[in-house]
Amino acid sequence: MHHVQHFRANFIQDEIKDTASNNLPGYAVANTELHDNDSSVRNLCLVWEDGRRAFFNYAYLVSVDLVLTDNLNVMLLDFGGQNVTLKGYLLGLLFDLLLNHIPKTIIAGNPRYYVSRQSQDYIVTEISIKSE
Repeated sequence: MHHVQHFRANFIQDEIKDTASNNLPGYAVANTELHDNDSSVRNLCLVWEDGRRAFFNYAYLVSVDLVLTDNLNVMLLDFGGQNVTLKGYLLGLLFDLLLNHIPKTIIAGNPRYYVSRQSQDYIVTEISIKSE
């Protein structure tokens, strides 16, 4: 091995910070992390229950269509050739946030944890992506 590969930092363990953690500055609402006001790059990261992730730049968001029903709501996001479908409950709240490019991360949750009459926040239960 080359001597550079044997390099060890001379830091006390307490001084080492985990840069890969999700402790980024910002705000959180429900299962969504929000962008800071001064952020110039706006991406939307989608996270599935199994840990899969995908992100899309807001610059390519062409349209958002929200279909509200008594039961499950459906939101269609068109990222110029990539169609993202979100299914869940109370997605009108998420629609309002997407209107201003505020959400940074949307995490899909299990629908069994949703209590319809007690929840005042939305929950995304399913995320799917299709390419045109």
